[in-house]
Amino acid sequence: MSQKKFIAPIIWGICLASVIFVSDGFAAERLWTVTRPSELQADLLDVHFVDHDYGWIVGTKGTILHTSDGGQQWLPQRSTLFNDLYQVFFLNRELGWIVGDNGLILHSSNGGETWLRQPSSTETALQTIFFIDPKIGWAGGDGGLIIHTTDGGMSWTRQETGTNNEIQDIQFVSTSKGFAVGGGTTIIASEDGGETWGERIVELGATLTGVCFANDHDGWAVGANGAIAHTTDGINWEVQESNVPNTNGMPEPIWGVHFVNNQRGLAVAEFGVILKTVDGGVTWTPIEPRPTANRLQGVQFVSETEAWAVGRYGTIIHSIDGGKTWELKSSNNHLRDAYFANSVEGWAVGLGGTILHTSDGGEAWNFQSGSFFELFGVYFVSPTKGWVVGSNGTLIETMDGGKTWKAVRNPRAERGPGGARITFEDPTQSWKAALGFYGIHFPTPEAGWGVGEVGKVMHTGDGGATWMGQELKNPMVGFNNLLGVFFIDNRTGWVIGVNGTIMKTTDAGKTWELQNAGVSNELQGIFFVDANTGWITGDSGTIVHTKDGGATWNIQRSGVKSTLRDVYFNSPKEGWVVGDEGTILHTTDGGVTWLTEKRLVNNDLYKICKKGDDLWVVGDWGIMLKY
Repeated sequence: MSQKKFIAPIIWGICLASVIFVSDGFAAERLWTVTRPSELQADLLDVHFVDHDYGWIVGTKGTILHTSDGGQQWLPQRSTLFNDLYQVFFLNRELGWIVGDNGLILHSSNGGETWLRQPSSTETALQTIFFIDPKIGWAGGDGGLIIHTTDGGMSWTRQETGTNNEIQDIQFVSTSKGFAVGGGTTIIASEDGGETWGERIVELGATLTGVCFANDHDGWAVGANGAIAHTTDGINWEVQESNVPNTNGMPEPIWGVHFVNNQRGLAVAEFGVILKTVDGGVTWTPIEPRPTANRLQGVQFVSETEAWAVGRYGTIIHSIDGGKTWELKSSNNHLRDAYFANSVEGWAVGLGGTILHTSDGGEAWNFQSGSFFELFGVYFVSPTKGWVVGSNGTLIETMDGGKTWKAVRNPRAERGPGGARITFEDPTQSWKAALGFYGIHFPTPEAGWGVGEVGKVMHTGDGGATWMGQELKNPMVGFNNLLGVFFIDNRTGWVIGVNGTIMKTTDAGKTWELQNAGVSNELQGIFFVDANTGWITGDSGTIVHTKDGGATWNIQRSGVKSTLRDVYFNSPKEGWVVGDEGTILHTTDGGVTWLTEKRLVNNDLYKICKKGDDLWVVGDWGIMLKY
């Protein structure tokens, strides 16, 4: 699959500076730094441009971004609120409105330099807003709510819609004629400015999330299960074939749609799907390659050639050829694991199919395409050969350092060309039974293990050429999800998971022995420095330690209550633990005492990995720290 160069984030003013500090309890020459800041920690839900230069984006946590130079820079605008903001609408460069949670309506008369709250007279979440001129507008939201203003939003009155389904999107083509869509295949229309609303029938059976009219009669509605409906008169609606991919075994939900005229349109969907039509929807074509695997929520044409789309994890993408190709401008996906094969070659993986690669020791990171699913674990046995595991039974491999990734086996197929590469001793067992795989570890280039949901363990003894499912065969563990795995050599290892699960093998996984650490917490991180000495971390500040290979475990006092997600030791004495809300713990006495490091960030931190003499940590919103 393709490799994309990481585009330097274009959002500034809200980025974290790289902070350097001297931590408590160890020498001043060792410093922690933020090497990859989280510039934008929000999901983006809508985008609106009034011309080539002036545009706005809104999202969760009160996020408002503005550009006045055609998207070269996106600057934050202050609303002083932290509500999720669902839609933005501007009539021109000065007059705009935003709607969000708890009946929020914000209005600006100066291009967003200042935002003032307008009285909506409702606490209902408002999903959509539209103005036909500076005075007349509508907003809609949960419970079939539509409210109307004739004074620019100074006052709002409720209109009877005849439905209790949420209103997801609304558009008027004149002061009298308008349309709204929402839950339960809702399409309602008005010919009198919303005084009365009438239902329009379309056989879709799906919640509708977006509507767009190119003129007063040509319109489209989109929604769940890849639904697209089209009308040429505003009364009769016909289903169009969206050709949306079935990435997760069913048609992807479509979240947004926009037409620049009655022929050229774009629709955006789950897993970064972009659909394009140049014939009014008679044919819809999925764009490949996808610029992102993140959900895309909002899309808008600026002209027949230029378009923008936004989505989860701060995703902003841009097209200058009518949607044929897209450039990724911003993305801050949560990272879940990282691994360095040597001092320069490293990888980090995370949600939204994220695979990042560095070939210069972490100075710069490139996006590599490998999957559309959530990725939780990565391991390389050489600078060229590695594996990634994730949701939906994902197991992908590379033999060229990530330039190309391919599935070891299609999760939906029991057998592929040349026979199954993953088998189980019990023929009734299936690779598909493991909805997610959370960890992978290779103690040698030939021997590796992966663990996941419902107690699944897989093992390779031939460097990944074939994989065999292994059974824990313990009623105390049953179908517990397994979250971590660590092997000290090609025979001795441990798997850990929910409900305090710890299982050990000394025969390469042929048999497993249950170990008891005296905790029932979810266990997530594991590390051994030798066959006897190891640590495990988990929920509620849990740290347990063994000196005898797990025959006995002792609880160590962490001093925190946050979830501790990973642990690493570079000797039997010195180690680190990372966890939620930026927690970093350090010990120099094997965990007898743990010191809490000064907090660099508030992001949840998930994994620690070693690169030469350095430690790297990855976490939510794409954060990376280095020690």
